[in-house]
Amino acid sequence: MGLRSLLVMELLDSLLDDETLIRRPETPVAAVVANHRELRGGYRTLLGTLVVPDRRLLEIARQIAPGDSIPVSVIISGGAGGLLALARHEAPGVEIAAVEPTVRDLDDLAASASRVVSAAGELGPEVAVFIEVPYAPGWEAAVELIEAAGLYGKIAAGQTGTRQLAEQLSILIEADLPFKITTARPNVDCMSLLMAVEGLVAGGSLDDAADLLQRDDHDRIGAALASWDHTTQSRVRRRVRRLGTDQLQQVISSLTIYRELPAP
Repeated sequence: MGLRSLLVMELLDSLLDDETLIRRPETPVAAVVANHRELRGGYRTLLGTLVVPDRRLLEIARQIAPGDSIPVSVIISGGAGGLLALARHEAPGVEIAAVEPTVRDLDDLAASASRVVSAAGELGPEVAVFIEVPYAPGWEAAVELIEAAGLYGKIAAGQTGTRQLAEQLSILIEADLPFKITTARPNVDCMSLLMAVEGLVAGGSLDDAADLLQRDDHDRIGAALASWDHTTQSRVRRRVRRLGTDQLQQVISSLTIYRELPAP
């Protein structure tokens, strides 16, 4: 099996979540769905889900032809209560593959995480649960609760400095909690994120990880990624389950620069 096929199958398989509707909510829903379907048709192996707010599920459903479906990840607006409401929700053509609730009580993150974990139990086992926890006192305890429940974490890259992001990644890796990274700013390089994770998994320092997060040398990054064997790719993907971005075409284009995919 060639290197290109191996990278597509292991490192990139269902890696990217389309967050256009979250980052650019003013974009017409019909345009978002049409663009997502076009990208999914051309790069099915890369795409995970279309990420949508729970309050816009019916808008999405109206854009899907009878007999067709789109896998979505749902941003929960109401914490644990929102998860319970979603468990009773039906929208034709909308395949709920994942949910993304947020722990909201900053005064007691662990207790809030516990309530979200409990509510998530109302969902079917086929639905992946990515719980976002604000980086505040009690963060580590909340992470431990999520890991013990067999669910996933979620963090936002680009909202804070690279040192704090490196610290969060390190804690998640130490806790053995798989997670999603949502790239809140377009200048966050998705492949640099993967390199930083690999560095931490291999025992690198926080300073090294922070340095990797700031790199934008595509040639150097591409050479590093191309050297990853099956074992390295697998151990990175065991941690990083999804990368969320509203710059899908840009990210895909960068992958073609690395020669991991055929050009569009």
